[in-house]
Amino acid sequence: MINKLLLPIMGALSLFALPAIAQDTPTSKPNAIAPYKTAIGYRASVGGPTGIQHELRIKRFVKPEAALELQVGRWGHRESYQASLHYLWQPQLLTSSRLRPYAGVGIGAVGTTRGWYYEKQPLKVGAILLASVGVEYAFQKIPLAVSLDYRHAVLGVNTDSYSFRGFSYMNTLGLGLKYTIGK
Repeated sequence: MINKLLLPIMGALSLFALPAIAQDTPTSKPNAIAPYKTAIGYRASVGGPTGIQHELRIKRFVKPEAALELQVGRWGHRESYQASLHYLWQPQLLTSSRLRPYAGVGIGAVGTTRGWYYEKQPLKVGAILLASVGVEYAFQKIPLAVSLDYRHAVLGVNTDSYSFRGFSYMNTLGLGLKYTIGK
């Protein structure tokens, strides 16, 4: 008796479940447009015991869902400086055209003029490979965008002076504000 009822119930459930499985829900909009063309801004970040770090940013969308971003700044750790260029993938979500997550990779250079005990030294330069992930919101009525991101140093060459007990001073959590230009 149970076997006779079980087969039709399973068949009916599979017929109802088949359309739900067959539909592939896209995560980004097919005809996406960039929220702006270019942005100039500021990023304040924290990483390690160095306090707040300041950076200038210039971002340019090269495709509707891809951008290049140049970041230049001075770090609080031993009079250090950094410059990096990032390629960011920033999809337009189906639910919002102004709120966009992003992920990317970047290459850069870091330099310091201080040693371990803050003694003056010639500029020591190192190369870094960075990964970043974040979210950005572009306002509709005013030409501003706000972002929150995490940047992680994946690989560093000649950057041993930036580590602190297994933690890198180059790993930062930042809050950014950008002035947007163009549509």
